[in-house]
This record gives sequence, C-alpha cells and structure tokens, in this order.
Amino acid sequence: MCVCDSAGEQAEISGDIRRTLLALLLLNAGKVVPREQLEEELWPEGLPQRGANALQAHVARLRRDLDRILGPERGGRRITTSRLGYSLDLEPEELDLLVFESLRGKSREIADSDPATASDMLRRGLDLWRGPALADVRERSPRLYAAAVQAEEYHTLAMEDFIALNIRLGNHEEVIGRLKALTTRYPHRERLFEQLILALGRTGRRVEAADVFRRIRKEMVAEFGIEPSSALNRTVQEVLGGDHGGS
Repeated sequence: MCVCDSAGEQAEISGDIRRTLLALLLLNAGKVVPREQLEEELWPEGLPQRGANALQAHVARLRRDLDRILGPERGGRRITTSRLGYSLDLEPEELDLLVFESLRGKSREIADSDPATASDMLRRGLDLWRGPALADVRERSPRLYAAAVQAEEYHTLAMEDFIALNIRLGNHEEVIGRLKALTTRYPHRERLFEQLILALGRTGRRVEAADVFRRIRKEMVAEFGIEPSSALNRTVQEVLGGDHGGS
C-alpha cells in the first residue's frame, strides 16, 4: 500500500494493520466507517488482549505516517473521528482507482462518437495499474478482497474495450501481441479470442486465426462440453467464411 508524496515519489505505509486500515478508509473515502466494522476487518479472530484502544492507537500511528509522507497540511488531519467511527477526506483525483473508474466511464460515453479520444482515455486509465489491486492487503480483509476482485474485473473489461476501440481504429498489428498475452492469462474470456481472431484476420493471418479458433473450440468442448458462443462463431464466419465448426 503506497502513498505518493508531494514530489510524486511512492512511500510505503509501515505495518500490515495500518496498510489495511488505510485501504479500508480509502475505499470508503468521505464516509464514516464504523469502529466495529474496522475492528472486525482488522482483527477477524478478535481484538488482542488489552485491545480496547488498539484501533485508536493504529489510527494515531497512521496519522503520523501520513504527516511524514504528505506533510501536516495534507496528511493525518484528513482522518476525522466521529462518535461512530472514522472517515478519510479525499479528492477523487488523489486515488488511482477513482481516476481509473472516471476515465473508463467517460470513455464509454464517447466511444461511439470519438473512438480515438475514448481509446486515449482508457490508455491513461490502464497506465495507472502497477499490478494486482490491493495486492499487499487483499488477503487480510473480506471486504478488501471483494473490492480487489471487482476492480480487476473492471480492469479486464477496460482492456477489452481498449482493444475493441483500437480494432475499430485499424490498429490491428498493435493489439495482436497484447491479445496473445491476454488470451493466455484469461483462457476463458471469449471476447478476447474474438478480438484476436478478428485482428489476425484483418492483417491477412487467416491460417493463424483459424488455428486459434480450432484450439479454443477443442478446449471448450473437452473441458466444459460446450460449443463457442454465437458471437465467437460470427467472428470466425466474418474472418474466414464457410464452416469452421469441426475440430
């Protein structure tokens, strides 16, 4: 869990509990997170002995960490205490995940009318990702794990949308390498295979496109007993023509 200082340099928050606490507050930015909820997430097996003030102590240390990284004007004072719990004040542009979600939403709004600008927005959003979401804290909290899974699904959908836009823009060669890597990483996402077959076909690599389809169809039938979707079959028909349903 990293925080960027005023110079844009990343600085680590020390301690698993404080990193998890910061993540929980960030994902609920602007909202009060009840003490009971934070304690359940941070200590799922129960508070430590003499732990009545454990949460309060970690909040105080987190405030000091933020003061050290961001300075007292932008740091710990952002965490406010109320009768119910704690909240963290945050501008949307200060959290990469919120910036990514904003760019993804705006890209979808203009994708039909301005695919080039929509593609650039997605590229900027995707460039914010530096690895798995909440990688160092996701296993410590069910809520953080669920948030990480959701964020990574949105990330994958954004990659699919980015590739679709670039195919529309005629950038077929540029996306083939990315698609080969993605179909290896996500072997069950048919849309990626549709895009790979389409990009290969439009660059004259019809034999390679046919081979991709035969392989994915064979795996789907053997592992799951199902045929490729109608969308994937339509893509194959568009690229190759004729009947390519055989193994």
